Amino acid sequence: MRPRLNPIDQLKIETTSPKILCLRLRRIGDIVLTTPALSALKTYLPESKIHYVVENPYAQLIEHHPAVDKAIIIPPKPSWGEFLSLIRLLRKEHYHIIIDFHGGPRAFLLTLATPAPLKIGYHLPWKHRFYDLTIPRGSQDYPLHSAENHLNLIKTLGLSPATRPPLTLPQALPQEKEKVTRLLRRYSLQKSEYLVLHIGAGNKFRHWGPTNLLHFLQIYLEDGWRHPLCLIGGPEDLDLAEYLFRQLKLPSPCPLINLVDQFSLRELYYFFQQAKLFIGPDSGPMHIAAAAGLPIVAYFGPTIPAHFGPWQCKAVILERKLDCRPCRQRKCLYSDFPCLRQISPEEVWAAVKNLLQEAVDRPLSPEENKG
Repeated sequence: MRPRLNPIDQLKIETTSPKILCLRLRRIGDIVLTTPALSALKTYLPESKIHYVVENPYAQLIEHHPAVDKAIIIPPKPSWGEFLSLIRLLRKEHYHIIIDFHGGPRAFLLTLATPAPLKIGYHLPWKHRFYDLTIPRGSQDYPLHSAENHLNLIKTLGLSPATRPPLTLPQALPQEKEKVTRLLRRYSLQKSEYLVLHIGAGNKFRHWGPTNLLHFLQIYLEDGWRHPLCLIGGPEDLDLAEYLFRQLKLPSPCPLINLVDQFSLRELYYFFQQAKLFIGPDSGPMHIAAAAGLPIVAYFGPTIPAHFGPWQCKAVILERKLDCRPCRQRKCLYSDFPCLRQISPEEVWAAVKNLLQEAVDRPLSPEENKG
C-alpha cells in the first residue's frame, strides 16, 4: 500500500514553491518570537513565498526580514471597508498554506475568509473547527516557550528542524544606521561599552515603577559607574524619564543619557547591537535585545520566563515565586504588583555587576552573541 504523505509532501506534488501566509498582527515581543518559525520555514522550503500580515506600528520587525518575501501592513484599527479590502487582496494571492500564529479575532477572520488548501493554527475553543491542523497553545504537562510553540505549528507540516533557530530581525537601513551612529558620537558612546535600561513596559502589570527605577539609578551613580547608562522607552515614557532626571543629583560629566522615544524599531535593534548589556522587564525591547545577542538582566512579574524568557541568549532572570503567577494581567489581587515591584533595585544592580564581571572573565563567543 502506498505510504501516506505528510501535508507538505502532498503540497509538493502540486507545487514546488508553495505560497504561505503568516498571521501575527501585533505586539513587539509576540512578533519577534515568531521569527524562529519563519527561519525554519524558509530553511526547509527555500522556494516558498512567505507573506506576513502585521499591523503598521510593528511593520519594521517584518519588512526586509530575510525569511519574508512580502510584508502586508495593515492599520491597527482598520475600518470595515479597509478590512474587506484586505480580504479581497488576500483572496487574490491563492495561498497554499495559512499559518495563524495569533489566534485573535481578526487573525481568525482573515484565516476564515482566505481560501487555502491547508490552514494551521492553535486549538482554541470553537475556532479549531475551521483549521485543518491545530495544536494546543502550550502544554498541560510543563511550561512551553512561545517560540517553541510557534515552531510546533511548523512541525505539523511534517518539517523537523534539527536545531531551534535563533531570533532574527531585519537589519537597519543605511540611513537608520547613520542616525544611530550620530547619536553615539553625540554622547561619546563606544561600541560594547554602554548599558541600556528600559524604563517602560507593555502595561502597568509589567512596570517596575518610578520608585524602583529611581532607587536603581541612585545605586548606579553611587557605586562608581564605569559604563554609561542609556534610558530607552516609548513616547509614553517621556514624562517618567523627565521625572527621574529631575530627582537625581547628576555628576558632571553625566553618565546617564536619556534616549527615550529616540528610535524606530530597526534603529533600536541596531542600537542594541552596539551595546554591552540590557536591563528591563519582560517586554518587546527585551526580545529585540535578545535578537541582538545582548546579555540581559530581566525582572519578571505576571509572566513567567518559561513562556516568554529571552530566547537563546545569556540572561539573568529575577522573579518572585508567588502563587498568583502567571496571571492574565487584568487585575492585581494585591493592587500593588508585588510579584514585580518586590524585586529590589539592589538585586537588579547586583545581577548587572555579576553579569558584567562574567563578560570580563569569559567574553561571549561569536556563536553565543548571535541571539
